[in-house]
Amino acid sequence: MAVDNGPVLMGAAAGTAAAISAQAAAQTAAALKIEYDSLTEYKNMVKVLLDDLTGSNADHKKLADGTLPAAKLGHGFPEADALFKSYDTVITELQKLSKGLADQIEALGIAIMTAGKGYGDVDEDTQRRMVAIAKEAEKQYVPERDPYLEEQRRLAASQHPGTPTPGTGGNATGGNH
Repeated sequence: MAVDNGPVLMGAAAGTAAAISAQAAAQTAAALKIEYDSLTEYKNMVKVLLDDLTGSNADHKKLADGTLPAAKLGHGFPEADALFKSYDTVITELQKLSKGLADQIEALGIAIMTAGKGYGDVDEDTQRRMVAIAKEAEKQYVPERDPYLEEQRRLAASQHPGTPTPGTGGNATGGNH
């Protein structure tokens, strides 16, 4: 006749599960410590990059300093006007790129700094700065330049021929050009 060992086996299983859970928690804590150390090193590297960018010739504030006045390229003929318009567009886009890069590096640094704390434990000034960076990034987003979105469109079109591709998402105007 069989003996009912149900409670004994369940107790042993619960003890094993608790031991596995404790070991997993210890391994997770160790991994997080390593990740925190790595993120701290990365944050320092990001800070150095941001410091290098700020004040350099690639700083969005300095890019505007060396711009040419329209008359320098000549006036009264369409080629000079077209050349100046192209030049002005390149300078404007470089300024946006430089500012966006600086903001993204700053946001990455803040994200690394807050990774161990959670967003709720971050001071209000830092939260406001992150919100401002996110809003600026959203404002500058141009869906037509997003390679991931374009890949998603191609994938959707190849899987469902004859159906409309996903919208551009984000900013209804297509962003700033």
